[in-house]
Amino acid sequence: MVKKWERVPVPASTAKPVRRGHPWVFRDGVPRLAPGTPVLLLDGDAPIGWGLADDGDIAVRVLGTDAPDKPDVAKHLMDTIGRADRFRSRVMDPRTDAYRLVNGEGDGLGGLVIDRYGDLAIVRLYAKAWEPWLDAIVAALMPLAWVSGVSRRLGVNRVDGGEGLVRLHGPEAAEVIVVQEGAMRLLVRPARGQKTGMFLDQREHRALVGTWARGRVVANLFAYHGGFSVAAALGGAAYVTTVDQAPDAIEDAKENFRLNDLDPDAHAFEVADAFSWSPRGKVGLLVLDPPSLAHGKQSVAPARAAYRKLHRHHGANISRDGLLATSSCTSWMTPDTWREAVEEGLEGPWSWLHTSEAPPDHPVAVGHVEGRYLKFALLRRR
Repeated sequence: MVKKWERVPVPASTAKPVRRGHPWVFRDGVPRLAPGTPVLLLDGDAPIGWGLADDGDIAVRVLGTDAPDKPDVAKHLMDTIGRADRFRSRVMDPRTDAYRLVNGEGDGLGGLVIDRYGDLAIVRLYAKAWEPWLDAIVAALMPLAWVSGVSRRLGVNRVDGGEGLVRLHGPEAAEVIVVQEGAMRLLVRPARGQKTGMFLDQREHRALVGTWARGRVVANLFAYHGGFSVAAALGGAAYVTTVDQAPDAIEDAKENFRLNDLDPDAHAFEVADAFSWSPRGKVGLLVLDPPSLAHGKQSVAPARAAYRKLHRHHGANISRDGLLATSSCTSWMTPDTWREAVEEGLEGPWSWLHTSEAPPDHPVAVGHVEGRYLKFALLRRR
């Protein structure tokens, strides 16, 4: 394990954001150190924070703005993960056993994500800085009352370049896990599902769609395993159509209906391209949750055009007084830019009813605008 403490002066342009709590120090003017090396950040001779060296454009993942006498990353992990767990126990629905335990920078551990699925903790590294500290991460998780196993989900190319799930402690994770999300039961495939198994960040938005679905004909596009569809059906929707281009996802969506004592044969499931799909008639509530459409600054303009086209096409399929639940996980697009794209796409009289971003288990550090990736809104066609 890396233990040597390196003192690293930072440019004046970097010192100010670090003092304000920004969790990244970029590469410009910062020496390259072995990933995971503890670093004391200096503004001249004055310590302004500390963190771990990384190997990409982000040179240091800032872990604190104090100035400890010596690095104790293991203790910091133990304390921070313990606090994150206690916070979730106070803000989460006690029925829910699937949520984000550590949300990287928002929990003070930039580049580290830990998700809970029942009694399984899944670790995903978005920074090589954490690889030398994997044992310490596991040691910090094991005292938590709900943890019986810890696995690592691979698939971040710049960090591991692998696929699947690696057991770190406890029993091998099951191929399929059934979790509780409020009143809903949902299946998770931790080794090959999206993210670490499911889109945990849409939990509160699924519940919101459920409250607005009663008596409505609903279409859920880019449905993945049909979480929004299940929420709508449990909320009393008259009929739900679930659309995704992946046949396996559609089969999992049907199984999620069965897990909640809903008859999938009473609704529709279609394998289709949601960008061009159209319903046979008008719908009363349409859910639009596409994948990220921009993966860099150069693709923001094409993404904006794609969102505009998507809303123009699907907005026309919604009945008068119908609702559009629309979302974006495109981190490169600001909330304002996304809202403008939605408004440019929708034709006729519409009203914004509700807007929101990430739920409490996905906190975003103040000043870390890059962490504000999720956008969600409900609109009414007047």
